[in-house]
Amino acid sequence: MSTKENSEKLSENNSVADRFTVKARLNLNDLLRRKVEEKKVDNKRNLIILSSAGAAAVVVLLILNL
Repeated sequence: MSTKENSEKLSENNSVADRFTVKARLNLNDLLRRKVEEKKVDNKRNLIILSSAGAAAVVVLLILNL
């Protein structure tokens, strides 16, 4: 293989690697904001699950008492 072919292969490998590298810096404020939003969604989801479980328990108790 000639040096020209080697340099072409190296440039191809570098271009492939460049596509998958993240060049933007990590923004801590963005991560913190995303964490707060996810916590709000999780709290809402947990409230829905808890209330539906409570409603199911009340229905079962009413059926058993009748």
